[in-house]
Amino acid sequence: MNAKKICLSAILASVLLAGTFAAENVGGHKKSEISYYSAPVYKVMDSTKAYTVIYGKAGHKMGTVTIPKEWAKNKPDTVKRLLVRNCPPKITPYVTIVKKSGNFLKVMLTVPTNHNDRIWGIANENKVESTDGVESVELEL
Repeated sequence: MNAKKICLSAILASVLLAGTFAAENVGGHKKSEISYYSAPVYKVMDSTKAYTVIYGKAGHKMGTVTIPKEWAKNKPDTVKRLLVRNCPPKITPYVTIVKKSGNFLKVMLTVPTNHNDRIWGIANENKVESTDGVESVELEL
């Protein structure tokens, strides 16, 4: 009878100790400095200096953002701030804003790269916002 009590107390003690060690590791995760904000793209209007992207917002609303084409160019000692990626078939095109520590890092435009696709259009040069001196873009979700 004593052997059963000793075995049960040893098992109970090991379970309790394992629980306390596991509890110490909970919450040991580190929050990432990188955050992503995405929205579906309805239309990309192309102009000589910028892309004007019409995207979806909450409540069936639409927003626009103007992205300078200059951001897609490779420059020494700088990170590209615009990445245009080909959208796979059967995937809805989308735009993603990437931030690091709350500051703008880059924008990724995932759309069909064929400009004959229905998502592409041509913008009136007189109605495109100026992108001179623009350092970041935001999505109003």
